[in-house]
Amino acid sequence: MIRRGSSDSRARMSGGRPCAGCGRPIKGGLYCESCLEKFRERAKVQGERMEALKSNALKKVAEDRGEVVILIVNSDERNLSITKIVLERGLTDYKIITANNPLTMINTLLSREINLVVLDADYNGLDMLRRIREDNRFKSLPVMMMSGSTRREIVSDVFSLGVQDYVSKPCSPKDLVGRVNKLITGKEEPALSTAKPAKPAATVETSSKSSFRILLIDDDIFDLRQERESLQNRLPCEITSAQSAAEGMRLLENNGADLVLVSLDMPFINGLKFLSLVNNNPKLRSIPVIIMTETRDFAVVSEINKSSAAGHVKKPNFTENGLGFIESVLRKRR
Repeated sequence: MIRRGSSDSRARMSGGRPCAGCGRPIKGGLYCESCLEKFRERAKVQGERMEALKSNALKKVAEDRGEVVILIVNSDERNLSITKIVLERGLTDYKIITANNPLTMINTLLSREINLVVLDADYNGLDMLRRIREDNRFKSLPVMMMSGSTRREIVSDVFSLGVQDYVSKPCSPKDLVGRVNKLITGKEEPALSTAKPAKPAATVETSSKSSFRILLIDDDIFDLRQERESLQNRLPCEITSAQSAAEGMRLLENNGADLVLVSLDMPFINGLKFLSLVNNNPKLRSIPVIIMTETRDFAVVSEINKSSAAGHVKKPNFTENGLGFIESVLRKRR
């Protein structure tokens, strides 16, 4: 016999069945919506606890190993791979890991202890930096930002979001490794050198004049970076760079140089026009000028050969012959 007032009785009287959780009458199923919501909330809390336990366990393993972990985040796979190779070769005691999108980055930061994040403003780095700083868990996380941009607003945004170092590109592998290591240890470590093997002692100059002064002019910032790195890896040189012929002429007039390398294809004043400006200045006409170009057009090459240029080299990746030619022109100046 069913008691009057029981949940079962009330459910039957309403034409339904009792909820298995609270006993309220329901039309179908085992649980009412209120009980189902409680179960969902409980499962969510349990899931978060499990994730926290997993994260803490992974962090403890890393701490027990004394492992220093650097996370490189870059949406461009090629640049991501290059940066990873440079840091792995230069910092062999550190673990270098990567992420190519914001979701992977956040999941990585949640799952393990990260000592430093390396971002690139040219490849969504600013957006990823904002995501890091918007999360209270990562507000104090050390971040290094790389960028080839010279725009003031970008630099201002980067520092307003809080970074420990800002690396202007082009940056040599040695400089990058040294600055990353300095952020982690407080001191620079000799980095892996990508320079060419040293020349025999008889041809190595040891005087204070061994450092050549080169003015590099190219409106393409990415080509400029590659050209600078190629020269620095091959020659003892001090490089001043400009992204326009007008800026290059101002630097040349104020500071002089042992050699000028200028790109042929630039807007307004190209390489050959810049050469004529140098020739028309009595104080500068003795400085050799080498034209950099990607063209194989016979007419263009012939025009360069007929000019007063010291010669021409292929850009932006200088060949071994090109670097040898540049070095020979410089050494004639000494």
